Amino acid sequence: MKQTDNNFEFLVEYITAKVVEWMMKDQGIGLEEALVQFHNTETFEKLCGYKTALYIESPACVYETFLDEFRQGTIRNLTD
Repeated sequence: MKQTDNNFEFLVEYITAKVVEWMMKDQGIGLEEALVQFHNTETFEKLCGYKTALYIESPACVYETFLDEFRQGTIRNLTD
């Protein structure tokens, strides 16, 4: 089970890194803003859920899921 946990964590971190990289490029935002924005999405919540199996999808698929959420304006509000 330990190897499975390690694989899951690796995949979540890898996908998160790719999504954040693309967010920075496409939206012209910095690393911190991209991380905060992505971590406040339902997409990220699902990515971190083992039972949803979103972590086995490609980073591009997860990014498209994020973009759908972004376009619909359903990302949680952030306060300073």
